[in-house]
Amino acid sequence: MASITKRGKTWFVRVSFYDANNERQFANQGGFKTKKEAQMWANKNEVQKDNGVNLAAGNQNFVDYFVNWYKTYKEPVLSDSSKLRYRYTISIVMQYFTGRKLNQITRAEYQKFLNDYAHPVGKKEKSINSSEKVNTQIKASVRDAIEDGLITRDFTAKTTITGRPEKSKDMKYLDAADASELTKALEADISVEHATKFMALVALQTGARFSEIAGLTWDNFSYEMKTIRIEKAWDTINKNGFTTTKNEQSKRVIKITDRLAEQLRNYRKLQLLKFSDLGIENPFNLIFLNQYGKVGDSTGANKTLHSVLRAIGAKDISFHGLRHTHASYLIYKGVSIYYISSRLGHSNYSTTIRVYSHMLKEMEKKETTKALAALAVM
Repeated sequence: MASITKRGKTWFVRVSFYDANNERQFANQGGFKTKKEAQMWANKNEVQKDNGVNLAAGNQNFVDYFVNWYKTYKEPVLSDSSKLRYRYTISIVMQYFTGRKLNQITRAEYQKFLNDYAHPVGKKEKSINSSEKVNTQIKASVRDAIEDGLITRDFTAKTTITGRPEKSKDMKYLDAADASELTKALEADISVEHATKFMALVALQTGARFSEIAGLTWDNFSYEMKTIRIEKAWDTINKNGFTTTKNEQSKRVIKITDRLAEQLRNYRKLQLLKFSDLGIENPFNLIFLNQYGKVGDSTGANKTLHSVLRAIGAKDISFHGLRHTHASYLIYKGVSIYYISSRLGHSNYSTTIRVYSHMLKEMEKKETTKALAALAVM
């Protein structure tokens, strides 16, 4: 039978059971606001126990569970850069939850963790974006634990993320006029010597990530179909070969303009001539190998972009800001958010909506005005 006791202002439940070795174990859960909630949890676990469910599974250390979850479901399919993000979260989980059981963590305890992580004593506040990434990864693991029947309560539900506000969204992308001027400036200097400028033009036209563009090979480009196929990325960490894309949805085929297709075809001719003159080999068949036989890094690409932006009198953005510029321009032109999400290779539509909510709200105001004008003459 279950034991229900009150500790301070909350209720605590202990359900006894026998494991596969016929040794007595206990499944514990605390943090219930009322005795009725505690009784409901106890009854549910008693039923599960009678149905042969292994209640010991939820009694494992949360750190062990999270690490195993990552290795099983995430590590095999993530890019190296995404793996680093998850390993950072693992270090945070170890720091805050060592010794805590999966089925013992309460919602209040998890909220305190989010607060402490975002506002560490004596240290710089974490950005709200950093807090959100950590929370998203932990939340996904907890939901899988519920799906697998390891726990019955989502201790991450209805918690609040805090942190240092992000910089204004309008600092991360160019408006339509500046994007047009940047396009002209980049098109005026397409050469193997300035490969990172052409990379910037491709980013502006496709919304692809830097690593995806750096990893493009000539067989990924089809002049006849006017497409670029994203199927891999350049390893920007080890800088010695390819790696996987950020996620499976990142593998995609992007339609490009006739103009960009023509520019790519001409660029290939320039590259073959230059490499022949210099005796440079291109064993990976890379599109953006420079005159030194190397792939430009993101630092150099950003430096080049900053220089061009200064020259045309536009505000400064990062190379990744070209991706935001691409998406924002399409939203401004009324292109479907679902198509944009697919073009960017986002894991789901909600990611696109979240990232570009500022633009969507602006568009909503315009659409409301148009809708009311249309209804007024009905």
